[in-house]
Amino acid sequence: MNKKFFVGLAIAALMLTSCGKNSSACKDLQAQYDSIAAVNEGHEREISQMDSLISSVLLNFQEINRMEGMINVSPTSGEMRKSQKERIEDNMKLINEKMQANRQAIEELNAKLAKYGQQNKGLKKTIESLKRQFNEKSAEVQRLQDELVRKNLYIGMQDSIINKQNSDLNDRETEIASQKAELAEQDKQIHTVRYCIGTNADLKEMGVLVKGRLNIGSSANMNYFTTGDLRKISQIPLHSKKADILTSHPSESYELIKNADKMLTLVIKNADKFWSNSKVLVVKVK
Repeated sequence: MNKKFFVGLAIAALMLTSCGKNSSACKDLQAQYDSIAAVNEGHEREISQMDSLISSVLLNFQEINRMEGMINVSPTSGEMRKSQKERIEDNMKLINEKMQANRQAIEELNAKLAKYGQQNKGLKKTIESLKRQFNEKSAEVQRLQDELVRKNLYIGMQDSIINKQNSDLNDRETEIASQKAELAEQDKQIHTVRYCIGTNADLKEMGVLVKGRLNIGSSANMNYFTTGDLRKISQIPLHSKKADILTSHPSESYELIKNADKMLTLVIKNADKFWSNSKVLVVKVK
C-alpha cells in the first residue's frame, strides 16, 4: 500500500491528541480521522482478500500438479479398463475446474491492481508470476488433453470391438439356446406317445371307437389319452383280466402278463419297435 496513506493517518492521530475535544477544529479533525480510518479498514480487507486469492491460486496449482501425476495415458497393458478411464475423466474435470477458478482469481487480482494503481510493485510482480504459471500450466493441460483425445479414440475403438464381440457372443448364446430348445422340443415330440385303456362303451363315448372302427383323428377326445415319454414307459397296468390291443404294434415287441390277481399288465420289451408303427396305443378291456 501507499506509505503516504499510513503517514497521514499517523499525523491525524497525533493532532487529535493535542487539540481540545470540544473545539470545531478538533471535531473536523476527528471526522477526517474517522474517514481515513474507514478507508484504512477497507484497504486491510482488500489486502486480506488479495492474500486469500493468491493462496487459492497457488493451492490450485499444487492440486493440479497432483492430479496430473495420477493420470497415466500410456498404460503398460496396452488398453485401459473402464475404471481407469473414468478416473482419468474425473481428474481432468477437476483440473479444468481448478484452472477456471485460477483464471477468475487472476482476473480479480488484475482488477484490484488497476484499482490501486501500478505503484504497488510487489502485487504487480506476484500477479505477473501467477500469470506466467497459469500460461505454462494451460499449455501442459492442453497437451495432456490432446493426448487423452487420441487415447480416448483408441479406447473407444477397443470398447467398440469388445462390445461387438460381446454382442456376437450373446447372439451366439441366444442362437445356441434357441437351437437347444428347438432340439428339446423335437426330441420331446419324437418320443411323445399317447395311450388309453377303456371298455367298448368308454371308447365309444370318447369317440375313439366309431361304428366299431378305431378313430384317433380330430373327432376323438384326446383328453382321454395319457401322454408320456416312450423311453420311460416299460409297463402299463391294464386293470383287467382280458384285453385287446386295437392299434398296430409288432407282437414281438410286447407281452401281456397276468399278475397274481389275474389282472393283465402290458410289458413293453422293445420301446422303439413297439411304437414304430403308431405313437398311439388303444387297449380295449372287458
